[in-house]
Amino acid sequence: MLKKTLYIIGLASLVSLVLVGCGKSQASNQSSKTNGAGPTSKKVATSSTTSTSSSSMSSTSGSNQTNTQSLDDRTIGLLAYEWVQDEQAKAEGKKTNTDLYSHYTTVIKSKVNGNDDGNEEDYFLSRMCYNGQNSQSSKYNPKNYSSLNFNGDGVADISYSVQGSNVNIKYTDSAHLGNRSEAEAPKANSTVSIDSLVKTYYSTPAQKQHVNNFGNSILTEDEWNKQYNK
Repeated sequence: MLKKTLYIIGLASLVSLVLVGCGKSQASNQSSKTNGAGPTSKKVATSSTTSTSSSSMSSTSGSNQTNTQSLDDRTIGLLAYEWVQDEQAKAEGKKTNTDLYSHYTTVIKSKVNGNDDGNEEDYFLSRMCYNGQNSQSSKYNPKNYSSLNFNGDGVADISYSVQGSNVNIKYTDSAHLGNRSEAEAPKANSTVSIDSLVKTYYSTPAQKQHVNNFGNSILTEDEWNKQYNK
């Protein structure tokens, strides 16, 4: 009888141990399923990073746009003039120049008849005058246009008007002059995005320095008239 009782007690203990083991195994499986959310969390984090990156790119784009819009009328005109010179060079099969004012490493204040310092290129460019829409001499410009004048025969002059993110440019197409006289040279009218002008002629530190120095060197049309008529 005693042996039978001990056998029953032992069997009950064994069953109890088996049940406890099964419970732990089930709990372990449930715990593993919960940790399986790890990869999902990583995907969310990746998505968040991508969104942040996109926001950063938008911010950069906005910054570039602000820089373009902050350019003053004179600077835009100088970039437009470079564009015209390159278009004429292309038409004539000549080499283009994306840093036309490269020798203006400092401000060289223009004289009324040009800077006759032995530099032929400087002599020509230094005769350029800026004539803004609100100047006393603006009556010589097309309505709502500024101009860059050389106070000569007018072939090298350009008139331009900033229109939103673009600039409309009127100039003499001397590259297609042919056998005609300068007075008969065809007139051209082109619209160019300011952003493309900046990328081509005002993107490097050197280009910016040269354009800014040249812009601070040339006379306005009003200044030129005042000095010329002394």
